[in-house]
Amino acid sequence: MVVLTRSMAARRASLVHALPHDMAVEIAGHVAATSPTPVTDLGSLRASCRAMRAACGDRDVARRVALEREAGAMRWSDHERYLAVVGSLSGAGNPEACFLAGVALAFTQPQRARPGVELLGQAAKAGHRVAAYVRALLLYNGGAGDEDDARRLIRQVEGEAAAATEQRKSNAECVRCREQAVEAVRQATWRMAELPASAVVALPEDDADRCTVKGCGETEAWYEWAAFCSENCRIRHERGMFFSQLPLTVANFMT
Repeated sequence: MVVLTRSMAARRASLVHALPHDMAVEIAGHVAATSPTPVTDLGSLRASCRAMRAACGDRDVARRVALEREAGAMRWSDHERYLAVVGSLSGAGNPEACFLAGVALAFTQPQRARPGVELLGQAAKAGHRVAAYVRALLLYNGGAGDEDDARRLIRQVEGEAAAATEQRKSNAECVRCREQAVEAVRQATWRMAELPASAVVALPEDDADRCTVKGCGETEAWYEWAAFCSENCRIRHERGMFFSQLPLTVANFMT
C-alpha cells in the first residue's frame, strides 16, 4: 500500500492540473477505446480530478467510447442508464451509439424512421459497416438517389473500391453484417412482442425482379456467401434475407 503525505498529494494534484487538456483527452480516449467497461471507467476517471473531469466530457472522447463492449449488459441490467448513455454518445457522434439509436428509431418509431436512417448514415461515415448495411437496405427502393446511395453503401460494406466493374459481386461481408444487424434489431424491438400480427407487412421478393442469369445468387461451395451478376441483384437478395430473419412483429416501414 502506498501512503501519500499531504505534500506528496499536493504535488501530485499540481501535476494533474498542469496536464495539457489535449493530453488528458488522449488518455481518456485511450480508456474509452480499450476498456472492457468504458462507461464505468470513464465515470471513475472523471470523478478523480478536475482536469480529467473536463477531458472525459470532450466530444472526441465520447466518439471513441467502445460502447459495444458494455452496451449489451447495460441494456438489461440498467435500461434507463443504457438509453441515457446511447442518447448522449450518439449526440457526440459515437459510431456504435449512432448505430444503436438509429436501429431503435428506424424499427420501433415509424414517425422517426428518417432520423434513424440519418443516424445510421453518421455511423456509416465513421466506418461502421453494420450501420452501412442496414442503412443501405432501408434506402433501397426509396427513389433513384436513395438507391444510388444504397448501392454505394453495400460497396462500402464489401470493401469494393470501384463502382463500375465487370466482375461478379460477392456478399461475403454482407453475410457477416447481416447476423449482427438482425441481432441488433431483435434487441431493439423485443418489447414489440405484444403488437398484433396485423402490424406486420411482409417483404416477399417480387417475381418480376428475380434474376434469370445462370448462377446469380447461388451459394458458393463450402461458404455462406454467393456471387451475383449485378449490384441490384445483390442488394435485393440481402433485403429479402435480412427482413425474412426479423421477428414477425417488427413492422415494415419501407412501404
